[in-house]
Amino acid sequence: MPKLLRAVALLCLTAFVLPASAAHAAPVPRERVDAVADAIAANYFDPARGKAIADELRRDAAGGAFDTLAPQALADALTARLRPLDRHFRVRWNGDGAAMPAHVAGSRRPSPQANHGIVAAETLAGDIGHLRLGEFAHFEFEDADAPAREAIDAALASLSGTRAVIVDLRGCRGGSPNMVGYLASAFVAPGADIYNTFRTRGQALSEAPRVPYAAPRTKVPLYVVVDGGTGSAAESFAYTLQSAGRATVVGERSAGAANPGATIDVGDGFSVFVSDGSPVNPITRTNWERTGVVPNVAATSLDALDAALRLARATR
Repeated sequence: MPKLLRAVALLCLTAFVLPASAAHAAPVPRERVDAVADAIAANYFDPARGKAIADELRRDAAGGAFDTLAPQALADALTARLRPLDRHFRVRWNGDGAAMPAHVAGSRRPSPQANHGIVAAETLAGDIGHLRLGEFAHFEFEDADAPAREAIDAALASLSGTRAVIVDLRGCRGGSPNMVGYLASAFVAPGADIYNTFRTRGQALSEAPRVPYAAPRTKVPLYVVVDGGTGSAAESFAYTLQSAGRATVVGERSAGAANPGATIDVGDGFSVFVSDGSPVNPITRTNWERTGVVPNVAATSLDALDAALRLARATR
């Protein structure tokens, strides 16, 4: 066979063999999907369900569902695939390949905001207290001088003479269960059995504060304003007091993200938020996952505060 024909034949043979050989090696997207699945299987609060979710994800990947996706598109596709199963699931990709921050919205210890998440603490016309939160800032009960607790104490004290209180949680994505329990205790009797218990793989953790608010206002008319941007710990506050019959919830149905957890680095700039706990309310025996908190009084996000003010001003 002439040399040129032999070279062409060898080239064709190589072109034919390489794809077959490459088929035995998992494409990089499959490796990332497998790492995400491992994180879910190892950390999801319900081990059996976590394994089932991980197995289904691996089957999708083995079928080539993600093979052609670039990193950001892969993160988005995985988030879209997982979010209907748990509203806290989120896959992120950090383009520089560095590990993602350990705590994000929905985590038990979110990063602090200015003034510890307190956006406003003011008295509005009609002698109505308005407390708006952008975050439920974390503090440890053992820390007697915790700045976040001092800040919420000061805010509540500034509203202590008002004839009604509105807690405005529109756009509040969540935060710390410790702050949820502590703020709720400012409106119920000490020892009230209203607090959620979080079921995890190894233990049950209560949202009941170990050190409740010192001067609760158990009779003040209370309204909680929510919208579609109200999530996680913010929903917990609204759901807890609504279920106890202690607050009227006004606004839009909330996000429906009940299960807290943490962000897990799975390599190559990818991370996944996995829920490692799920709340159970002592009154409803369930939670607000996927259903959201359903308002007692419906109003658009823009109109919700005005609607709550009208209700508060009409209260005798």
